[in-house]
Amino acid sequence: MHLILITSLDALSRDSVTARVANLYPGTPVISHDLLDEGVVTRRVHRDNELVEWESTLLEHGCLSCTVRLDLAPALLRLKEASVPLAIVGLPPGTTAENAIDGLHAVNPQAFRIDTVAVAVRPEDVEDQLWDHHTLFASGYTAVPEDSRTPGEFLVGELLFADSVLTTTSELLGVNEELSLRGCQLIGEVAPHARVLTAGEMGAEDFGVHDDAASRARSLPGGVFAPSASSTPFSTFQLRIGRPLHPDRFRTALGIISEGCCFVRGSVWIAGVLDTRIAVHGVGPRISLGNGGAWSLDTHGELCRGTHLALTGDDIDAGVIGQALSDCALTDDELQDAADLSHIRTGNQAAPGQER
Repeated sequence: MHLILITSLDALSRDSVTARVANLYPGTPVISHDLLDEGVVTRRVHRDNELVEWESTLLEHGCLSCTVRLDLAPALLRLKEASVPLAIVGLPPGTTAENAIDGLHAVNPQAFRIDTVAVAVRPEDVEDQLWDHHTLFASGYTAVPEDSRTPGEFLVGELLFADSVLTTTSELLGVNEELSLRGCQLIGEVAPHARVLTAGEMGAEDFGVHDDAASRARSLPGGVFAPSASSTPFSTFQLRIGRPLHPDRFRTALGIISEGCCFVRGSVWIAGVLDTRIAVHGVGPRISLGNGGAWSLDTHGELCRGTHLALTGDDIDAGVIGQALSDCALTDDELQDAADLSHIRTGNQAAPGQER
């Protein structure tokens, strides 16, 4: 059974987009789930914009993953048994497409084929959502108090994983052309791989084709996926340093490096943990460091170690950021004094490269 997955931060954007996609596939069922308070899950099924099924279920563990495993998967399997070839799935707001796919495959790994994953967004809202410092629950996007992700963290994750971005408008707020264009430009910087489609240019043949391996690779911590060319007003700069960074100096400089950047990603090479790639991931006001695993090997069997960061924003001072990162690198004397770094060559420190 073929599936089109629609993911979103809010139900209004999701419902608007699922209705538009359904118009391209007459007679195709559209299944939408919503997670309410205290574990209540609602499931609605539309065909040709008519509501044909509505059900409310109380799950013992009211969470997004349980919604997929205990309600979405069984509903889709019933459609499959009825020989329905395609379904459009509107995921509950805050549910990642990756987790939904994992949940469906856990129930029946052979039953479903994902044709495309699309994010439903209102472009005017994207920048504010990236800078929102509240949690998804506090901002009213989900009914799960334990969900500590920010709206921006969720949205960037979905943009990286998805194949298409389907923009929507608000009948209540109207369209701000300037903000809409700015939002689309920001989406292009964050997710240059995705096809950004508006209502007027959306056809079934325009959707990106889902490649699960590629989507998961883009979502790995520390990965750098950046546009080949930036568009005003946003830009993405890449910085590289070939020497280990002093941990204290890097911790102090991180605020300067990430200031004004709505999206920061990459890996850093930190003295003291030479064999571990430190993954950097920052969206809006929150930035985190984590274990990115071991460094990869080049064709000669040498570790491909070094710092590589990509920073996206609309007012980035590349010179200040580059100098701040360069000042974090170990000096020749520090390399000489550090016993665990004695095997690293002490050539001239390379200036950080900057790429648009």
